[in-house]
Amino acid sequence: MNDGAGLSQSVNIRLATIDDAQEIAKVHVATWRDAYKELLPIEYLANLDENARAEKWRKALLAGAPCVLVAVMNGMVAAWVAFGPSRDEDLDSRCAEIEAIYVASDFWSRGIGTALIHAACERLRAKGYGTVALWVLKDNAAACSFYSRRGFEPDGPAKVVEIGGALLTEVRVTREIAT
Repeated sequence: MNDGAGLSQSVNIRLATIDDAQEIAKVHVATWRDAYKELLPIEYLANLDENARAEKWRKALLAGAPCVLVAVMNGMVAAWVAFGPSRDEDLDSRCAEIEAIYVASDFWSRGIGTALIHAACERLRAKGYGTVALWVLKDNAAACSFYSRRGFEPDGPAKVVEIGGALLTEVRVTREIAT
């Protein structure tokens, strides 16, 4: 499936396979280092282990949960999104969750994140979900703006999380899945 319409370059969005685990981990670690450098301790970011992340992704991909789509450009994974049923007990069974979405910084502002959200929502809608939620760091202004421009709005809940010794607030945002 190619959801690259409107992108500056052709992107192929497809289901991730176990063979994508290392590249998913590479994007995961690199994006954390780029996106969270103002929010998390530098030492913590420097010590992120790409191989350990790859092993976690191999296990998740083998288990089939969450569902993961990758955006491939020029033969490499440029971005990915993980999604499935909501893990929040206060949401009803028709609410899904985007657990994570990461776009390598070299590919920011090219429409890839939007294409991934669209592709994930299409799959979720086909499974009968009507709403999608996600958690975002309140102090990550770029991410908050990105989600807001795509129709996500805070729905109330917030939680404090500890990452690398830093205490950060996550807020939940939701939106309807378009029909």
